[in-house]
Amino acid sequence: MRIRCLDTFALALALSTAAACGGGGGGGDDDPDIDAPSTAPITITVSGQARELTAGGANPVEGVAIAAFKSSDEATPIATATTDAQGMYSLTVMTDGPLDGYIRAKKAGLVDTYLYAPAPLDADFSNGSINMVSKSTYDLLSTLCQANQDAAKGTIAVLVADGIGTDAKGVMGATVASTPAATKVCYNSGGLPSAGATATATDGIAYLFNVTGEASVSATKAGSTFKSHGVKARAGTLTTTPITP
Repeated sequence: MRIRCLDTFALALALSTAAACGGGGGGGDDDPDIDAPSTAPITITVSGQARELTAGGANPVEGVAIAAFKSSDEATPIATATTDAQGMYSLTVMTDGPLDGYIRAKKAGLVDTYLYAPAPLDADFSNGSINMVSKSTYDLLSTLCQANQDAAKGTIAVLVADGIGTDAKGVMGATVASTPAATKVCYNSGGLPSAGATATATDGIAYLFNVTGEASVSATKAGSTFKSHGVKARAGTLTTTPITP
């Protein structure tokens, strides 16, 4: 399988649900069965929209600093951009093969957000949208999930999806885990994060709390197979990624 487009990533926080096709390569592949592409063009273009998720909906955010990094060099961005008045950005990224990396979004007043793909990228994609939240919304997520989020650790939000592409849908009834283990895994129920939910709802969304450093994320469901992959959780930030078959 050659990863040509990321799946629809729906991240629901508080009362809002927003969809985005997101980008950035995986932070390390923990599943040897993933058929990562072997070649890539000299450059690929990543573009999309940065939005803030609030109780009132998803709003475009101007002035977000967007940067793409290779996982092997977190100190030096390989491309940067700033979102315009509609929250849009575009990055032209030089490659030396399939891109194993991620996108970081930063703006004062919002939680730094990192976006990882389930496998390295080898082609353009134009819907690399990034969903961001304020610190108060970030804290509300922990409260609703009764997670006791540690400020020195990070939160990972994942979408368990049935495939890759704009037609992909969330998978209901999946359970999610990370290695190292999160102290709390939370799922949505009735459109809201619920401390009592034990598996994904129809949206396929899960939240993993108090994870720091390199981590592998995985999903399980009877009769289904999903590939695990690596991301990195950073203190006080939100890391987002899909999990796919």
